[in-house]
Amino acid sequence: MAKVTYEIELTPANAAVIDQVNRILLSGSYTADTRAPATTKSKAAETDIADTSQAEMDLAGFKEVVKKAKADHGEEFVKATLEDNGAEGGKPLGRMVTAIDVADYGDVVAALEAGPTEQASDEDDGFGDEDEEDDSEVDAEAVKTAAKAYAKEVGRDEAKEIMNKHGAATLAKIGSCTEKQLQAMFKEFTA
Repeated sequence: MAKVTYEIELTPANAAVIDQVNRILLSGSYTADTRAPATTKSKAAETDIADTSQAEMDLAGFKEVVKKAKADHGEEFVKATLEDNGAEGGKPLGRMVTAIDVADYGDVVAALEAGPTEQASDEDDGFGDEDEEDDSEVDAEAVKTAAKAYAKEVGRDEAKEIMNKHGAATLAKIGSCTEKQLQAMFKEFTA
């Protein structure tokens, strides 16, 4: 059997084209299958019957965008974005999605596609400036693990050179190093 596969990017701008293709391919079953169940309390269910298939197509497209954003940026980002746009927080993701007004899909899609970097640009990313001294605590076991991994990846001689440079001749001596020495070794092993 010969097949033809079409690929249309799932964006709000392409919703009408996708709707037309679905109507052609699925004919009479398209509108019957896309109507909201009677228990759905979304704005799409409140629209008249003529608009129901378009509203549901938009919801299906919206769900796809949410699914992609969840995969790309994580569920917490998606939930925060939906909450910022009118969904009640603390609910399952599916309920938050259906709580968004159809008229707001464009704004929410733009925010989801932009990702967390643009929304959180004013927040401190926690890395600080490169020139600042790292004051996070590193324990000896973490440094030993990093040293072993470095030795396997780069070589034992190189790992030993870094350890000697920071005051540890052997893995056992890493435990007696100062916090500053541990941080310096860890930084070199993980760079």
